[in-house]
Amino acid sequence: MLLDVNRLRVRFETGEDTVTAVRDVSFSLTEGETLGIVGESGSGKSQTVMAIMGLLADNGRVDGSARFRGEELVGLPQRLLRRGRGNSISMIFQDPMTSLNPHLRIATQMTEVLAYHRGMGRRRAMDAAVAMLEAVHIPDAGRRIRYYPHEFSGGMRQRVMIAMALLCEPEILIADEPTTALDVTVQAEILDLIRDLRHRFGTSVLMITHDLGVVAGTCDRVIVMRQGEIVESGDAADIFARPQHDYTRALLDAVPRLDTPPLIQSGR
Repeated sequence: MLLDVNRLRVRFETGEDTVTAVRDVSFSLTEGETLGIVGESGSGKSQTVMAIMGLLADNGRVDGSARFRGEELVGLPQRLLRRGRGNSISMIFQDPMTSLNPHLRIATQMTEVLAYHRGMGRRRAMDAAVAMLEAVHIPDAGRRIRYYPHEFSGGMRQRVMIAMALLCEPEILIADEPTTALDVTVQAEILDLIRDLRHRFGTSVLMITHDLGVVAGTCDRVIVMRQGEIVESGDAADIFARPQHDYTRALLDAVPRLDTPPLIQSGR
């Protein structure tokens, strides 16, 4: 088992109150698999992966277990977690403009990852970074790697984030709402790219999203979360064909369909 999460619980201390964001969440991820974690905003899906990565806010508390290849991640010292982040497990965040440092060129940000995790010298790290930008289909990568983040479009910035996440060939790629801020055409391109890179690098993927339409063509299995709990899980095809929970059916009903007439028709 690549990743085994068991009875994970996430709480936040807010003054005199305690808010439980995740309740007894359990799931597993196998090698080469793509698992979708789906739910509306506030369902606990992002806090689940933040807890696994050791990236919770200072007032966050975690109970339960998250084992990567048998090694416990919950409670692991930050020094060791930092070694794992970006190396064995990488994450693509929702907004690349806030994840990338606006004051540093892309070259600096990418080569620093390779220097920290792989001990590469600057020339070798630069060659590897350019090759990864080419792998995510950024044209003229050798020149554009010297750009600042604001010089890229939203879709290209997301490709840069994916390239940075894959630099050290991690075993798990966590994609947290990777297409939220993009138009539908660019969304499709990014999802195609993640599928292609998954097969090329053999990376397992955790896809975090509120949109079941996003996971339809990308995920092998799906977990549906609501109010911090898993309400349904199973093979993606079964979830789409035979949803068992009312909340899952509501999420599916929210996905636009070509075989359903529009609610509002022109001329009426």
